[in-house]
Amino acid sequence: MNVFEDLIVELKEENLLEDTVIDAEANNAAADSQAAVDAVDEASTQPEFDAPDDRMTEIEPELADNADSTDGEPKVEIVDIADEGASQVEMALPKVKKARAGKEYFNKRAVDEMSGLQMVEHILTGVEREYMKVVPKAFDDFNAKKALHNFLNVTENSNTEQHKTSEFALMQETEAWGLALLERDRHIAVANIRRYCENSRPALSSQAMLALAKFYRNAPYSEPVRSKFDFVITRLFSRPVSQDKRICLFDREQMLGHINMLYSEWSSIPIYDVDNDESNVMLTGLSFEDLAIEAENAASFDQLIESDFFGRMRLFKESISELFYAPTVIVAAIESNIRIGNAYVNLIVRERQKMDAASIQSKYGEFDGQSVSDAAGRTLDLVELLSVLTDEVIQKEESAADIEDEIETETIDLDAGKTELVATKERPPFVENLIQSVKSINRWILVAGFIGILISGGLYVWSMNMTDEKVSTVGVTVVELSGVLAEHIKSGKISNETFYGLLLPSWDNLTKKEREEYLQKVYQFGAEKGYKQVNFTSKEGKSAGYATATKIEVFMP
Repeated sequence: MNVFEDLIVELKEENLLEDTVIDAEANNAAADSQAAVDAVDEASTQPEFDAPDDRMTEIEPELADNADSTDGEPKVEIVDIADEGASQVEMALPKVKKARAGKEYFNKRAVDEMSGLQMVEHILTGVEREYMKVVPKAFDDFNAKKALHNFLNVTENSNTEQHKTSEFALMQETEAWGLALLERDRHIAVANIRRYCENSRPALSSQAMLALAKFYRNAPYSEPVRSKFDFVITRLFSRPVSQDKRICLFDREQMLGHINMLYSEWSSIPIYDVDNDESNVMLTGLSFEDLAIEAENAASFDQLIESDFFGRMRLFKESISELFYAPTVIVAAIESNIRIGNAYVNLIVRERQKMDAASIQSKYGEFDGQSVSDAAGRTLDLVELLSVLTDEVIQKEESAADIEDEIETETIDLDAGKTELVATKERPPFVENLIQSVKSINRWILVAGFIGILISGGLYVWSMNMTDEKVSTVGVTVVELSGVLAEHIKSGKISNETFYGLLLPSWDNLTKKEREEYLQKVYQFGAEKGYKQVNFTSKEGKSAGYATATKIEVFMP
């Protein structure tokens, strides 16, 4: 069964979707697949650019004869359910199902692959036409559709020579189509992809966004491709709320499950070393968390600019390269993107409360807003945001904040003709007696006692931080540093045969070659100490390098 079939059926039942590329109720698998091809052909019609092609007359009549009848015209565009809520989006994501065996299963997969390429073709065409102002050079998909037609009409089983020949021809044509799309996408900027997907009316369907995510995930790695995937996957797993903010649709565990299922459905292979990078994946996820916290704790927008936060965020994403595609890292990146974007909006709201829109534009007009969009995985334009933050909106924001800060304990005493503080509920006798006893205590005694508690707490914290003895947790061994280990390492622990070292400031003065040589020495020291991998963390808490039996890598700032 096709992974999106449940979604299509449910949307049809709710009258949210007309007939599409899949007919869930078809009794004949071959005829059902032919109807899907017809729907793809219908959806791909582009009157502005597609010239009549007499060759299609050889195939389309036969496809029409084999297609199931439908009540309405097939369409690809549907409501962007990714912005409607988690329950609807969850329907669009793959679910674990028992795959159908034989011809029907392979026919469905072939149609899905073709319809996915067609959706990506639509999106790239729209970007080229609307944002690049060029005439799109659409791919001639005649041979691809012909190959699909031949594959769907092979009656023999998958072991016959005819089936293998038709399958190979279809693979060749889909590969050629995919390569043509990659070449067109190479000339499209990340910002244009974001703008088109965010502003498309009617909104792009979740099916189209999933097809785009699959396209970028399985494309050869490059920084623009990674950035586009970053945007698409963040948009899929979030929805908008007030004032240009977004929220996650699922918790971390749910997102991780969905992404793993998507990878399985897309046949996406890991392009990173799963075994050797396990600890690095964990540290990368923690780094995303640290960056999100830094943005949320910023007192002002000026603070983020002065610390070059958005530039550091961009460099960090570039530095992890293929490791970005690890499911755990993607989940951390999605959450980080959303939190950083919301933090940016909150900081601009604070600035707007202090000055008008013109003053803010004048103050931050020279700031590179593109870096904010790259950091947040979505378009965040200062001018557009300020147009939303009108005086009326700001006043409502301030009023809401004031109401939250107030404690409503005042009631009107009609007999006395004045306002007095009264309890909303009658207190039990023992609570009332306790309060009266506290009130009768000398206030200076209370102050002295409070100060004593603070001093005791301070001494406890100091003793825990300054003592030389560290209590190790289960499975973690504290390493006594000496010799090579003491040169640039402040503290070290061993867990699961991995040595984790917190570096001294002297590490920053080493060249890249010197760092690699030191990593090699520490790794070789593992035979004596009992570890097989090395992981270094800088004094800022970021990954500084790692070493395994097959790889040594350092991260330069």
